[in-house]
Amino acid sequence: MAAAWVYISAGLLIHGLLMISIFDIYFVVPVLPVKESRSSPLPPPAKRVVFIVADGLRADKMLMLLPDGSTPAPFIRSICEETGSWGLSFAGIPSATRPGHVAMTAGFFEDPTSVGKDIGGGSIDFDTVFAETKYTWTWDTPKFLDHVALDHPDRIFSKQFPGERKYLAGINPKDMDSWVLDEVSKFLKRAETDDTLQGKIRQDRVLFFLHLGGIDHAGYIVRPQSPEYLRHVTFIDNGIKKTVKLFEDFFNNDGQTAYIFTSDHGMTDWGAHGDGSLDEVQCPLVVWGAGIQKAKPETRLNSFKDKISQDWGLDKWARKDIDQRSMAPLMAALLGVPYPKNAVMPVPDEYLDVSEEQRAHIRYANLLQLLDNFRLTEENVFHGVLAFDFRKYRKLSKDITDSIKTDIEALIFRKDFQQAISMTREKIELVVEGLRHYQHYNTNTLWYSVSASMVGWVVLLVLVLLQSQIHWEESSTRSPLVQNTKHIIRQCAAALVAFQLIFLYSQSTRITHCLQYILPVPIWTEAILKWYEIGDIRPVLRQQAELAGVAALSFITVILTTYGLHYRSVLACCMFGFAAWTLKGNTARLHKGLWMQWVGSIALMSLLVARPVGIRDLNYELVLFSGLLAIAVAMVLRVKVPDMTVKARRLKNIASKFTIIQISIMCLSTVVLYYTAHLTSQDIRTPLLNQVTSWAIFIVSLVEPLIVNTDVQSQRYVRKCHINDRVALNNPVSTWETIYYIILVWNAWLLIEVERNLTKSQPIFLPRSGPDSKPNRVPGKAISTGGKGAVNGHSSVKQHKHTRSNDILIMEPTVTEARIHSGASLEKFSVSWMSLDFSPAASESEMQCKRKVTSGDIRRALFFFTFSIANVMGTGNICSVASFDVQDVFCFITISDPPKMGPLMVFKLMMPGLVMGCFLRVVNMVTFTSIKNCSILIMMNLCVFSIVNFVWVTDVGNWTTIGESVSHHVIGQCICMFCCLQFGIVHLITSVKV
Repeated sequence: MAAAWVYISAGLLIHGLLMISIFDIYFVVPVLPVKESRSSPLPPPAKRVVFIVADGLRADKMLMLLPDGSTPAPFIRSICEETGSWGLSFAGIPSATRPGHVAMTAGFFEDPTSVGKDIGGGSIDFDTVFAETKYTWTWDTPKFLDHVALDHPDRIFSKQFPGERKYLAGINPKDMDSWVLDEVSKFLKRAETDDTLQGKIRQDRVLFFLHLGGIDHAGYIVRPQSPEYLRHVTFIDNGIKKTVKLFEDFFNNDGQTAYIFTSDHGMTDWGAHGDGSLDEVQCPLVVWGAGIQKAKPETRLNSFKDKISQDWGLDKWARKDIDQRSMAPLMAALLGVPYPKNAVMPVPDEYLDVSEEQRAHIRYANLLQLLDNFRLTEENVFHGVLAFDFRKYRKLSKDITDSIKTDIEALIFRKDFQQAISMTREKIELVVEGLRHYQHYNTNTLWYSVSASMVGWVVLLVLVLLQSQIHWEESSTRSPLVQNTKHIIRQCAAALVAFQLIFLYSQSTRITHCLQYILPVPIWTEAILKWYEIGDIRPVLRQQAELAGVAALSFITVILTTYGLHYRSVLACCMFGFAAWTLKGNTARLHKGLWMQWVGSIALMSLLVARPVGIRDLNYELVLFSGLLAIAVAMVLRVKVPDMTVKARRLKNIASKFTIIQISIMCLSTVVLYYTAHLTSQDIRTPLLNQVTSWAIFIVSLVEPLIVNTDVQSQRYVRKCHINDRVALNNPVSTWETIYYIILVWNAWLLIEVERNLTKSQPIFLPRSGPDSKPNRVPGKAISTGGKGAVNGHSSVKQHKHTRSNDILIMEPTVTEARIHSGASLEKFSVSWMSLDFSPAASESEMQCKRKVTSGDIRRALFFFTFSIANVMGTGNICSVASFDVQDVFCFITISDPPKMGPLMVFKLMMPGLVMGCFLRVVNMVTFTSIKNCSILIMMNLCVFSIVNFVWVTDVGNWTTIGESVSHHVIGQCICMFCCLQFGIVHLITSVKV
């Protein structure tokens, strides 16, 4: 038993490490302590900058034209056409608040794990534009900027929107933006009478930051396609117009104020963000005021690959797209403050309306800042005691950079500004390329190390499976030669790990990098030991030749399932293919009604899985219908399915009352969900009574499995899965999920009967190592020598070639065999598996059951893998990490709180997997498959699935491609981790009775 859990636990840890590996390989940007501050020595183009960020605002909704030719944002539109410049700012991934604001104010993309820092308000160890200004005032700043303010309390003044008022419903999202705009108005009015405050405001290098969070809030409440969302855009436009007038009046129209309006990210059509789709990464950028070029005719329209300018009616005015990271140097150039020290992108000087001399100095200061960052990054790569410069970036050696500085300074001194600008632009491109070279210096070595770990894990699992085919158990004694050889192999591996640790420590390598470099050693060491124990593997492979075709088919199906993340129809075809595989040549052995129902359930599941990617259509009427349907099914199970075992008849009265309570709770949860949905549609906050009721139902549904008997008697287990888990799933849903869940339980129930009928024989091994030895069999199954349960009144007892000499293999009749002989209905013979028990004693027998892996085992493992992927799509239509819908949690909480919302949404995806795991355990007991063999087969499929997704990850191309590859890798690894974790959870749910 211990061996199975060891491999399951190892799989969980390995997949967890592999999930975060892509961030180290592709996206980690080292934050280094650059000391020098670089800025232009000339007076800045502007004395102050008003930086306005509409959180989550989609570019198309702000800049597009409506069908009648009007625009939702007339003021911003007039800026684009007359007094300013416009373009798109492209966000990185994840498209979220913290990464977006870090990019705009610090000039680099944090790694995707920074989303977690945003939730917790992680510490700041990098430079920002805010920290370089003389004074900064901010309103409703994101959490990470609060830490910047705390580090500079004498220069940065921040005021926050009350967090307890960020309701998910029952609040007009405009109120959040109104609060910011009103606070700015109050601030300027107070400055008119406060001489000290006015003295600070009127100095140069001053930044005002307005964070408008209401539009992001509105996105997931009313959705971007709604008229309400466009009205909110109009509200923001009017608010900006009024605020600009307030600033201009306060400073007497002195022409020294620059304005930047943008968003940190966009959002999908259902209001989510975090992925790399165009709707999420395209942000509007409108800049006007001091030092900014006014609208100019478009001369490069054909250079854009898209038709956005034409679609939005802005094709007459020059469009200037930038990387979001260029926003920080743009603000620094406008204010004349030092560039953020960790910035990695050039100044977008096409926005600046300055003299050639100013442009030359601005660009040269930018080049010096990037060179400082580049030089420190290079030193960080090669600073170790055992450092080797195998792949040094030769285009920017120290001599070359010194020469570059000398040449540009000479050009500026001779006032040859055009040549200086041209040369600076060329060298900046070299520095940006060099920074990327060193930021990805370890990419190849990490990639190959992680790949070696994943391939080694697959090889190890295959060898463990092959070993189980030829050895019933580990021999208690080993020859000294074998033991010494294994000891030497382990010592060599330990020495190699020690050398790696010393080398990596000398390089000051990150801990996660160390783990990824070391991981292949223990995995391959264990694989080599298994290979050595097996000996000559060729005879073993020849013995398993009949399984080669099945294994190849399974491999192809896993690859196709990976494509199913991109094309849902492929996943639906895999589900149909599995049904065809199972029934091929077996329909005569199955009751017609049984296999037709089973195929029908798969067809319905496939239709729901094959829905278009990214569709999140709210339909609470459908949830109400599915709730009523689930209640009806539960009542039918209670009334129509008889209690056939002795134990069930004895407890029938208690069980009946318990089931009534479960159905009543289901009714209550359905009413609460529908009522909450009605309130939300009326923009009314969820009442406290609804929240308390939802949490109570949720907690009871989680605890209830632990107080129910562990036997599968009278399909009570099926009722428990259907009712209890349906209750837990009911509240965090908003569309098709419950319908899919009901079909899933129906399919899994039928699968038990299908597999029971397709199992030609059920082996029970009776070890006779001593006179008092008891049969090793599944509890609840008697060994008959002439009872009614045997075929023709007899149980066939014979020796089997795969048993030990002192074992007896009893071949008990299947349901099909019994039905053929007796002519009885399928229902009456369900007692053969419903009398099984999940008690710890039974679990021990299940774990110790030893028989060869068959094609049926491979097929069942593939079924569990394929349907685990399908469940994620069927219960949430998950196509990326941004596919979650916050409306799923409205029954539980009313205030935006990601640490609470996230686990609830993840639980919704886990619930069907747990149900599948519970039914899989029944199938394992029916077919006498040990948990070890089952888990290894499933983990092999999962690892192949992971390898394919890992190979497809890229950081090259458009953000849609990059975000999709990262999302699929993360989703795939999370599914792998959950499947490993699921074995333990299912064991707890089914075996433990409090």
